[in-house]
Amino acid sequence: MEHQKPVIPGQPAKRGKTSNEQIKSMVAGDFESEEQKKIRNFIEQLRNLDVSFYAFRRDNFLKSPYSLVLPLPDQIVRYENMGNPVEGIDLGKVKHFSHDKMIQITSDFSENNYIRKSTFGRLFRGKIDEGSGMPPREVIVKRWDFLIPFNPTYGNYPVYYARQLEILLNPHVASHPRMAKLIGYCCDKMFALVFDVNLNLTVKDLIPRDNFTWSPRMKVARQVAETLRFFHGKQIALCNFTAPSISVDEDYNIQLFEFDRAANLASDNFPVLKTIVGGAYNYYSPEYLTLLEFRREWFFTSDVYAFGLLLLELTLAKCAVEERPVNFVEWAKIAFAKNERYDRFKMTIAVPQLLIFDLAMKCVQEDPKMRPHMDEIVMELDKLSQFKTENRGLLG
Repeated sequence: MEHQKPVIPGQPAKRGKTSNEQIKSMVAGDFESEEQKKIRNFIEQLRNLDVSFYAFRRDNFLKSPYSLVLPLPDQIVRYENMGNPVEGIDLGKVKHFSHDKMIQITSDFSENNYIRKSTFGRLFRGKIDEGSGMPPREVIVKRWDFLIPFNPTYGNYPVYYARQLEILLNPHVASHPRMAKLIGYCCDKMFALVFDVNLNLTVKDLIPRDNFTWSPRMKVARQVAETLRFFHGKQIALCNFTAPSISVDEDYNIQLFEFDRAANLASDNFPVLKTIVGGAYNYYSPEYLTLLEFRREWFFTSDVYAFGLLLLELTLAKCAVEERPVNFVEWAKIAFAKNERYDRFKMTIAVPQLLIFDLAMKCVQEDPKMRPHMDEIVMELDKLSQFKTENRGLLG
């Protein structure tokens, strides 16, 4: 089956006549109800918000070292006296939580609830009181941070926030088994999302572990590939998914919850809005990094490159983010040739590992036109899963 070949970023991108309609259809899920129109109008309001109201807040200033030497900026006084620029509403089953409710859920975003940094802020654990003698629901809260001094990238936060809400509210996406369930959000003095997910481990945590054997590694790879194929089929590019952004349960089933730069594409030839993607530097495709900053574009083939890096990480038990600023692909070639990782387990590289490494290298080719599509990758992984390996360390 032939596929439309993507163009290299920098070449003219031709949009189909129905591209706008495709995007609207994908985002809205083809709903025509008044409720969905209301939701779409609300998200458009979020997209066009003046970020100054959220950035110039007293608590943001007090977290900055500048607060020790500088007086309270006049902008903070002015914006704190203003009302919230948009009134939050329930988005179907996704509830709007007030600022006070978010403080309650996270114990005022306490250090005890802090998990780690995310692309635009931090992740926290939280608990929601279910009432009626029920145990509290454990959740993950993703908060966007606005720290002073003001960063010019903050101006794009409303766009990214609205875009992620659009995608998470899409019924096809929301019902996908590999997607963390969004149960709430907040636009009252802060941007935050609330997920019904128990974040115990990420793929990054598991990659270097010797007891993370070959079979579960390939299970994770297959599920990530299938999820990417699903998103690409819905004309969505995830843009910056990485090993730290993939949650894994005790049975090695994945859940995605952090893809802050995900965007809608009309076709392989129509890139994401030219912008800095953010996130892990080593997951960027070479064509993205070689362009001038203001011309950088992200394509479906850029997602394929990131997936290829994930395959290399799973195969070599090494995280790309730990190799910065080393070129991880070049490092992987040398490491695999020397068989360094596998010497630790005193074994030889079996056929499946060689074929997986070969597939990974196809995904990370410098020429994006030569990279396989995700449906081809899923088919190849299915073929490779038929190989049987002995229980020998990493190959278990």
